[in-house]
Amino acid sequence: MLRTRFIVKRLIEKNQITRNFAVSQYRLFATESPSSKDQPKFEKYGAFRNPPEVLGMKDPPVVDHYNWVQRKKQKLRDFVDYEKAFAAHAAERKYLIEEATKSYFADVHEMRKHGGKMYFASSQLIKPEKAGYMPNFEAQTLLKQKINTTEKLVGKTTLMTFVSASFGTPHVDSFVKPFLEKYNGSKNIQVVEVNVQENMLKQLLLKVFIPSLRRKLPQERKENYCLILKDISRIRKVLGMSNQYIGYAFLVDENCKIRWTAHGEATSEEIGNMLAMTDYLHERKIKNEIKN
Repeated sequence: MLRTRFIVKRLIEKNQITRNFAVSQYRLFATESPSSKDQPKFEKYGAFRNPPEVLGMKDPPVVDHYNWVQRKKQKLRDFVDYEKAFAAHAAERKYLIEEATKSYFADVHEMRKHGGKMYFASSQLIKPEKAGYMPNFEAQTLLKQKINTTEKLVGKTTLMTFVSASFGTPHVDSFVKPFLEKYNGSKNIQVVEVNVQENMLKQLLLKVFIPSLRRKLPQERKENYCLILKDISRIRKVLGMSNQYIGYAFLVDENCKIRWTAHGEATSEEIGNMLAMTDYLHERKIKNEIKN
């Protein structure tokens, strides 16, 4: 800095530059650029994704009524089928690699970025020819009756929700409550709520609190409230349920096809679209029944 002042002084003495110009240039040179600490900090919300275009399984769901012995025989038949065994092995290997490279706290870190909303739900239904099928789940009701979810979905327009943690319960409620306010009592429009617990300790706790859960739930939500007490992590990926702390909602038509999906806290626009789409699917179903 001292060397710079000396050079400027000599230039002024030789009349090569004016004094005013030298002072202005020296101040500009001497002023330090603001450091990264002085820069305004912008809160990071995380980049929003586009809503998924296709979800679900390619093939229609099959309700498995086999007993234990029949299932073992089917597994043996699949094992000796080279193509099936190779495809299953490749899928399992891919899944294990993804799980091994995923951080245990990945879902928590993701929540910090977007706060439970990764994208806004689409304002359009997925076309039936492109839509995937909702998989069948073996579940139990609050009355401990074993059911297959596909049998509940066939022939009805359904809002199907999934929750795995208490943090996701308000998310699901934000879709279910306005849906029931409009369609409660409707014969062919329903809500199916699924509570998934993959951790063995959480499964035990949920079983203990089933009576409390039964008392707290409104009467209109008890009949179709289902519990899944097993690992469905492979199926969660197919349904786009990438974060276990978020609540998810799906509109499923009478053919078990997923026509719309949303997650997180419902916005007013998402609620309006959900109700309008439900009306459309129901009216379309009635027209198809009249034609047939």
